Amino acid sequence: LIFVFLGSTISLSCNYLAITTDKTKGVFQYEVRFFPNVDSLHLRMKYLNDHKEKLGGCKTFDGTTLYLPILLENQMTVFVSKTECEDVEIRILFKKKEELKNCIHLYNILFDRVMKTLNYVRFNRKQFDPSRPKIIPLAKLEVWPGYVTAVDEYEGGLMLCCDVSHRILCQKTVLDMLVDIYQQNVDNFQECARKSIIGNIVLTRYNNRTYKINEICFDQTPCATFQSKSGATSYLDYYKKYHNINIKDINQPLLLSIKKSRINSDENENIQFGLIPELCYLTGLRDDIRSDNKLMREIATFTRVSPNQRQMALDKFFDNVYKTPAAREILESWGLLLTKNYNRLKGRQLDIEQIYFSKQMVSAGKNAEFSKYAVNNEMFHAVHIQKWILIHLRNDLKAANNLLDNMKQCCKSLGINVSKPTMISLDHDRIDAYIQALRRNIDLNLQIVVCICHNSREDRYSAIKKICCSELPIPSQVINAKTLLNETKNRSIVQKIVLQMNCKIGGSLWTVKIPFKNVMICGIDSYHDPSNQRSSVAAFVASMNSSYTQWYSKAIVQTKGEEIVNGLTACFEDALKIYEKRNGYLPESVVIYRDGIGDGQLNICSKYEIPQFESVCRDQIKITFIVVQKRINTRLFSGSDNHCENPLPGTIVDNHITRAKMYDFFLVSQLVRQGTVTPTHFVVLRDGTNYEPDIIQKLSYKLCFLYYNWPGTVRIPACCMVSNLFIILI
Repeated sequence: LIFVFLGSTISLSCNYLAITTDKTKGVFQYEVRFFPNVDSLHLRMKYLNDHKEKLGGCKTFDGTTLYLPILLENQMTVFVSKTECEDVEIRILFKKKEELKNCIHLYNILFDRVMKTLNYVRFNRKQFDPSRPKIIPLAKLEVWPGYVTAVDEYEGGLMLCCDVSHRILCQKTVLDMLVDIYQQNVDNFQECARKSIIGNIVLTRYNNRTYKINEICFDQTPCATFQSKSGATSYLDYYKKYHNINIKDINQPLLLSIKKSRINSDENENIQFGLIPELCYLTGLRDDIRSDNKLMREIATFTRVSPNQRQMALDKFFDNVYKTPAAREILESWGLLLTKNYNRLKGRQLDIEQIYFSKQMVSAGKNAEFSKYAVNNEMFHAVHIQKWILIHLRNDLKAANNLLDNMKQCCKSLGINVSKPTMISLDHDRIDAYIQALRRNIDLNLQIVVCICHNSREDRYSAIKKICCSELPIPSQVINAKTLLNETKNRSIVQKIVLQMNCKIGGSLWTVKIPFKNVMICGIDSYHDPSNQRSSVAAFVASMNSSYTQWYSKAIVQTKGEEIVNGLTACFEDALKIYEKRNGYLPESVVIYRDGIGDGQLNICSKYEIPQFESVCRDQIKITFIVVQKRINTRLFSGSDNHCENPLPGTIVDNHITRAKMYDFFLVSQLVRQGTVTPTHFVVLRDGTNYEPDIIQKLSYKLCFLYYNWPGTVRIPACCMVSNLFIILI
């Protein structure tokens, strides 16, 4: 194996702040015992707080384990708390000084406290500033700016990753929304209301807390009573007494939110919150907002943040912490100091890739885009379209003729021969009309089915794909008729349609040079449907040739209780058999790219999932297993302090901000002109082939060129993109 690596060193910056620790302090663990025994966590906290000053003034206590930033003088320290009935003796036994790797969780808790002192509101793991909302008046929306922070141990030491985030908040109350729903759907009001509200996160401004709505109780109103610490009380009286709020509509239903009890988590006890719709505000992007392109563009003006703006936000966060005495005191009491060091990062720029077509090789350029070459060169491997059907509405005959005329003009330059299709004209734009036409005309000799639809409708598209993907498996192409009536763009649109069609019937548009011999590359993605917790879907793809342009694919759907890896190993065995049948031999090694794995699952994946794949190979085939993470908060910037830009495609970072005890690296594979590019994080959990880091990094970048829906690079390797697309179709 010869792999020439000619990367150049570049200077970068990132969104990480260094945390230095005071050597005279640390995190010391103690066990706390009460005599006589005290069952109540609240009382345990109260009794220990009686001696807070003697413990140094700051602590973290969960009822049994106590963490202090100082070492007490004695191995066992005894305090006595006075109560009305009897004295309670508190014995504090020193256990150990925690290592840095065991302090990460505590340090993240400390930064949550820091954000609280800055008056930020927490949404899941993110913190937002309610005092600086950006208003979108016509849509009655607010955009709250904020941050997402995470402390971890990296090669460069202890650091805080801090990134800009935003949260959408509706200015209309849930009650206003319920009224609108009632006016539009009087007959099915309750059903429509549940569909629109349940599952959403709401904010209550009187305490800036968030709740997930689990149910709408139409049989209860604010006049209903519930049990509080002082006894039975109505919601009307409770809000007046504790929040000085007069509820206006006494006939509105109640919203129910259910949260798991943290104190009695072993017993699976739930805490129920009754919420008043007129005091609740929906957060996040609803479906009606996502479907409004104009509104989404307006929201993007606030949320699509440039590299310069991110650096300014990071500086502002540092200044806020440094200039707020309470925030600084929290960190200093535990011996922590936040420092700026995000300009000390060295990365590498990989060489420009060469793209291979049938008769020509072209450069992808520094931007890794080659769209003008993709439509003017013969495909790497063309499949002639000889037997196919074209289904269209009678009213869309002009669009169908435009498609055929432009196909004749553009196919010659692409190296494809296209025969005349069997034309099927439909009188009515009904889903059942398309289904019947497909069932009547699909046969084993067909290469592909093309459907021209009058407009874009999700239900129609899903019905067509269901027939063509599962009931009568055949490649299919669905086209919106409106795109074929644009005279100025018709030729370029049809060129892209032809390229897609050829890919679906086994053609290859282009390739890059991957100097591997007898190596199979696999991609895996998995999806767990939150609305249907009983099932999971996983997709598996594997390369079948040396140019990595032909892929075997298979999806599995498994119910809760079945291990998804069992189905994946079965797919892997099938792929090896087909590879051997096509090539006459088994691969010597396999590189598996695994998407859909978070940090919390890496250990399980390493200990359980990878050995299953290795058992299939039986020491005959070497395995390299790489986890691909795209939902990360790391950001990389190039340029100077005053003018930051997005790094170019092919930028690699494998030091300083990589994990201290992992084999990992970051790759920027795409050119981003708007907003800030998000690198992809690759974690090598197993390297049975003993490839050099340069080889794995270069391979990962090359694979980003082989997704044929885009003439350029995508964010993750093509094998992962294909498996991801496969899951969407399932």
